[in-house]
Amino acid sequence: MASGSVSERFDLRYPSSVSDIRIFRNSYIYQDIVNRPQVFFPNGECILGDKAYPSLPWLLVPYINRGNLTRQQMYFNTQQSKGRQIIERSFALLKGRFRRLKYLDMNRIDWVPATVIAACVMHNICITFNDSYIEQYINEEPPLDQNEEEIYNNNGEINPRINPIIDLARDALAERLWNERMNE
Repeated sequence: MASGSVSERFDLRYPSSVSDIRIFRNSYIYQDIVNRPQVFFPNGECILGDKAYPSLPWLLVPYINRGNLTRQQMYFNTQQSKGRQIIERSFALLKGRFRRLKYLDMNRIDWVPATVIAACVMHNICITFNDSYIEQYINEEPPLDQNEEEIYNNNGEINPRINPIIDLARDALAERLWNERMNE
């Protein structure tokens, strides 16, 4: 898990086989945000999440498409997805530059997080100093797999994500995006 915040926090405690939502719920970032949302989002900002994530006041997720979305909702989902692709592209560039990260084979598991963080630091240094070879990595690695599964409860039923206030805010944003699109 990566955060684009001022603190540039990384949470590397889990292997890639663990679901995104489990990593998120157990992350330091999640705990900090739940305990102090006003510190992270003083002006109503939010995090973009894919449809596997719960709808929270500070976590903007797409509408679930069960074949009944309006054109406005589909447009919102497209725009929201474009925003998420920025971090996915960043991870793809990192994995392209340091291909060994994809198949990190180490005898000491406790060194894995430090190795990944070191790669992230070196990646950021390359970007800071305008690495001229960065373009070659753009299309070499596909974006990270998006978790397209919805969250299920213990009975195998889809957990409800209905929160009227959050849904109203998302609807208002969807309408604003749609209207701005129509006025361009």
